[in-house]
Amino acid sequence: MSSLCMPLNSIGIGRYAEVSNVEGGELMGKKLMEMGVNKGAVIEVVRNDAGPLIIRVGESRLVLGRGMAQKVMVREV
Repeated sequence: MSSLCMPLNSIGIGRYAEVSNVEGGELMGKKLMEMGVNKGAVIEVVRNDAGPLIIRVGESRLVLGRGMAQKVMVREV
């Protein structure tokens, strides 16, 4: 596992990443936590092109705007 942290929206399609930190305000952190995007969660990037990101967390698929995805810091696994 790489120790380099990067924003979620820099991870390629079909790749997996582990959440290391969520930057931004308390409301955004709470919203992401409620969706299952917590520290230590493993995320699969389903779609990452011009529009919003589609990710898989466990059995759920989530759509994240690019601004929100930029604040989710991950390590590729």
